Amino acid sequence: MNSYFFEVPLCEMISKLITTFVFSDIEHSTRLAQQLREEYPDLLERHRSVIRAAIKKYGGKEIDTAGDGFFMTFEKPQQAILAASEAQQAFYKEKWAKNIKLKVRMGIHTGMALPTAGGFTGVEVHLASRICNAAYGGQVLVSKATQKYLPAEFSKDINLSSLGAFNLKDFPSPVELFQLNIPGVEVDFKGPRIIPDEKRIAVLPFTPQSKQGELEYIGEGMAEEIIITLGKIAGLRVVSRSASFALKDKGLEVTQIGKKLNVSSVLEGRVRMIGNQLIIRVELIDAETGLNIWSGKYNSGGQDLLQIIEEISQEVGEALNYELDEQQLEATQQRQTHNAEAYDYYLRGRRFYLQFSNRGMDLALIMFQKAIEADEHYALAFAGMADCYSYQFQHKADSQGIIQQAEEASKRGIELSPTLPEAHVSRGIVLSLQGKFKEAEESFRYAIERDPTLFLGWYHYGRTCFAAGKIDKAARLFEQANRVEPEDYQSILLAAQSYDDIGSKELARRLRRRGVEIAEKRLELNPGDTRALYMAANTLAFLDQPEKSFALIQRALALEPDDSMLLYNAACVYALLGMTAEALNCAERAYEVGLTWLGWYENDSNLDSIREEPRFKALIEKMRKEKG
Repeated sequence: MNSYFFEVPLCEMISKLITTFVFSDIEHSTRLAQQLREEYPDLLERHRSVIRAAIKKYGGKEIDTAGDGFFMTFEKPQQAILAASEAQQAFYKEKWAKNIKLKVRMGIHTGMALPTAGGFTGVEVHLASRICNAAYGGQVLVSKATQKYLPAEFSKDINLSSLGAFNLKDFPSPVELFQLNIPGVEVDFKGPRIIPDEKRIAVLPFTPQSKQGELEYIGEGMAEEIIITLGKIAGLRVVSRSASFALKDKGLEVTQIGKKLNVSSVLEGRVRMIGNQLIIRVELIDAETGLNIWSGKYNSGGQDLLQIIEEISQEVGEALNYELDEQQLEATQQRQTHNAEAYDYYLRGRRFYLQFSNRGMDLALIMFQKAIEADEHYALAFAGMADCYSYQFQHKADSQGIIQQAEEASKRGIELSPTLPEAHVSRGIVLSLQGKFKEAEESFRYAIERDPTLFLGWYHYGRTCFAAGKIDKAARLFEQANRVEPEDYQSILLAAQSYDDIGSKELARRLRRRGVEIAEKRLELNPGDTRALYMAANTLAFLDQPEKSFALIQRALALEPDDSMLLYNAACVYALLGMTAEALNCAERAYEVGLTWLGWYENDSNLDSIREEPRFKALIEKMRKEKG
C-alpha cells in the first residue's frame, strides 16, 4: 500500500474519507488556445461536456474546474477507472477532438482526505494531482493504492501495466504507478514525466552600450516582450522576468548564470543608439559550455521595434529546434500597439510599475497616460493604469476615489480589446478589491482559458479565492501558478499557507521547505527583495527557525520601514514569534500608512496570538467604524 496512505494520525482518520481522486487536463492547451483563438472556449465546453458525462454516468462528483483542468472524486476506484476509460475513448473517437488532436491526461489515486466546504484537501489529493502531471496526453496513470482497492473481479476485466516506482515532486518516497490500457486508445508512451524534458532558457535585460538613459528601459522592455513570446512555445521553459532580471549588473559569466537559474541557454543583448537608429545585437549562448549557439544584429529607426522583437523570438526558437507558429506571433502582436511613441511610453511605464513603490506607481501612471494620448486604443496601457490604481488602493492611506479610477481603466481596457487576457486579469484584480469575488473569478477564469501560460491569471485567481474563503481551491490555483513559474516563491508559499489553514499541516510543511529554498535563492540574486525577505521570514517562523526569521524581517524593515504591506507582514512574523509588542506596533503602523483591508486583520491566522490584545481589538474597532 502507498506509504502516504496512513500518514495522518489515527485520531484524524474518523473525520477523513477514503475516496478516489481524479485530476485531468489538456496537453498543450496553450498551443490549442493560440491555434483556435475565438473557437477555443467552444472546445473547452465540448471537452468539459465529455468529462461531465462520464462523471455523471459513474456516480462521481465534480469538485472543481479551472482553465482546462478538472478535479473529480468517486466513492469507488472502479467508478473512476470506468469514467476515465469512457472519457478517453470519446476523445479518441469524436471527430471534433481528432481533428485538433486533442489529448487529455489523467491521474487517479485513492486515499484518505479531509472534506472541506469546497471538496477535499490533504496529501492524498496533492498526490493525485502530481500523478496527473506525470502523464502524457491520452494517458491515464493509476497509483498502487488505487490498484489495490480494485475488486478482484473488476481487475480481471481491465488492463493495468506496472511502470515502476517514481519519485514525484514534494513526495520523499517513490510511488508505484500503473498505466491504464484502454481499448482503442494509444498505449505506447515514454516513462512518466517525472523530470520535465523541456529546455530552459533565461532572457537577460538587454544592456545599453552608452550612457543614454532611455536605452535602459528599451533594453528591459525588449527582453520582457521576448520572455512573453518565447513563453508561449510548448516545451520551452522560459525563466521569469523577476528571476533573470535580478542578475542585471552582477558581472557573472554565462556559465555561472546557467547554474544559478538552472537553464541550458541564455539570451543576452546590447542596444546602442547611433543618430536615430537603434542598433541591437543579440547572442544565444550555451549555458554549460559558454559557446555561441546563434547571434543576430538588427537596426531600427524606432518604427519597427515590435517586428524586431518577433524576429528575434522566432530565430531563437528555431535555434533551439522550436518553431513559433503564426498563432503564437499573432498572440504577441495583439498585446501591443504599432504606434512607436505609445510603445515607448508603455515601456517606461512598465519599468516604473515594476519598482512596486508609491513613487514608481505615480510615475508609471504618467507614462501610461502618455501612451494612451499617443494611441487612445491601447488596451494594455489602460490595463497598466488599472494595475497602478489597484496597487495604490492597497498601499496608500488616502485611497478615496482610487478604486473608481481603477474600475474605469480596467473596463476601458476590456472594451478596447475584449479578448486580451491581461486586460481581464487587471479587471479581476479590481473586482476582487471591490469584494465582487464571483465576477472577479469569471475574469480570471476567462484570462487563463485564453492564455494558460499567464502566471498572473492563476496567481490572482488564487488570491481572490483565498479572500472569498475558498481556501482549498486557492491552494490548487497557487500550485498551478507555481507550475507556470516554478522559480516563483510567492505562489508556492501561499499554497503552503492555504493548506495549513485547512488542516493539511504536513503538506504545508513540505511546500514551505521548497518555497523558502526558492526565496533564499532569489535573495542571493537580489538581497534587497523585501517581499522575499518577509515571506521567507514568515515561513521560517513556521519551520521552527526563529532566529533566522527575526533576522530576515529586521533586514526588510531596515530597507523599507514605511511600506504598508511590509509592516503588515512584519506584524504577522512578530506574532508568530511571540513578540507581542512588536507585532502590535507594526499592525498599527501598517494601518496608519495605508493598509486598511479589514478582512486581513480580522481573519489572518498569523495574527491569532495578538487577537485578544486590547490594542489590537481597538484597531479592529476603529477600522470597522471607518468602514461604516
